[in-house]
Amino acid sequence: MTWSRLRRFVQILFLVTFVVLTVSGMELGSAWLPSSVFSRLDPLVGLAAVLASRTFVVFWAAALLTIVVTVVFGRVWCGWICPLGTVVDLAPASKRGRRDVPARWRAGKYITLTVVLIAAAAGSLGPMILDPIMIVMRPLQELAKPVVGSDAVGQSIGVGLGRQFVPSVAFLSLVPLAIVLALNLIGRRFWCRSLCPLGGLLALVSKVPGLRRRVQPDTCTSCARCEKVCPTGAIEREKGFASDSAECIACLACTDACKVGANAFRLNAPQLHLPAFETSRRDAVIAVGATGLGLAAALIPAATANAEILRPPSTDDARLAELCVRCGACYGKCPTGVLRPSVSFVSKAGPWTPMLDERPAHCTLNCNLCATACPTDALHTFTPQEAYALGLGVKAEVDHVRCRAWAKNRSCLKCLSVCPIAGALTSEERPAGLPNPRGGAPVGVPVVNTDLCIGCNECGTVCVMSPAAIGSPLPPHDDSAPEFPGMPPNMRKALESLGR
Repeated sequence: MTWSRLRRFVQILFLVTFVVLTVSGMELGSAWLPSSVFSRLDPLVGLAAVLASRTFVVFWAAALLTIVVTVVFGRVWCGWICPLGTVVDLAPASKRGRRDVPARWRAGKYITLTVVLIAAAAGSLGPMILDPIMIVMRPLQELAKPVVGSDAVGQSIGVGLGRQFVPSVAFLSLVPLAIVLALNLIGRRFWCRSLCPLGGLLALVSKVPGLRRRVQPDTCTSCARCEKVCPTGAIEREKGFASDSAECIACLACTDACKVGANAFRLNAPQLHLPAFETSRRDAVIAVGATGLGLAAALIPAATANAEILRPPSTDDARLAELCVRCGACYGKCPTGVLRPSVSFVSKAGPWTPMLDERPAHCTLNCNLCATACPTDALHTFTPQEAYALGLGVKAEVDHVRCRAWAKNRSCLKCLSVCPIAGALTSEERPAGLPNPRGGAPVGVPVVNTDLCIGCNECGTVCVMSPAAIGSPLPPHDDSAPEFPGMPPNMRKALESLGR
């Protein structure tokens, strides 16, 4: 078996493992490995989270393993492990020669890396949408959602697909991946060579001595076969067919191509020739400008944010801004499908962070499964004492002019049967002074105890009205339409006078 075939086998094995872990993590049962294992091994995720939160994040220790492997073997993560790298290798690519992409464009990955790290140091992880693991994980989560998980997931997604918001988000999750694959038509592994911030970080680490490629000048016949098969253009003819260790992904294609065995990977290779980027003043200005625009796009929305978005009970905007890397793992783990990615650019945490908005389902009491899938603790894993009651910071409300019991004196109270907190939702006999539109004995009406309500929205999921007449927050409805056909005018006036 050639090295190329072995590498392709290993790549496919890691890609299948990534897909299985991501999809199995969406099931309610326990996965054989944490679904976030690839995120935890991603050193860019760890470094950015540490910079943004200014605290040591425990999972950063796992990412150190990737750094150690890179120090010893070079960029094997990019050539053998990275799921996005494998997808790019399997996708159609440019069939032009190795010089299809100027060497100076390789500096682009250092620009994106600089943008990510400076933004993280300033408290924003928005640019983490460029991380390769996140680029693959988000669309995989969206594609698997309708067919994987509990019945509750399927039902909630079925409801959500009827809304215009969900298809838009699903489409947006595919855009970064589509762009990466389209760039492959410009040059082989264009994204990996010129734009990937994780590739830039590992390229810097690969510059230290380790097992690196070297050429035996006495054996080399200058046939240039190694140069032609190198997927990243790391081999330079002008430098005696030596390669830049920062660009080499240790794919070993050059070893297979060489007919005389002139290529070898040896420890502490002294033959290190770096291709010149030939950076001109114009290129430098473009690099600085691109970095500035990237930072502005990442930091200005957070600096001007004033929007309030309903977040999961185990986090808030400030915590998400410091720790959320936009991986989407929480969306798939949610058993009711109530979590969705935000597309807001005016919140402190920024776009693609988890939110609960106009929920078609409820947030289950003491669930917090979203936190177990989070690789950075952006969604906090509660202690048993903290998890007694997970409040969302909102309270349920009753629309008295639409509720069957309040407005039509009809017995209902289905909402009371599902409330998980004793005393948070009670019934009382129809208040004195409130007219009975149908006559007869007054029925019980639902009343929210705001001191106990945790805003889970379970009451809204069983309400017979559409949209629900009870919920947290209360679902919007058209004020111009009749709120309850046939409601007597004196009923409305009585409700207004009672402040109901």
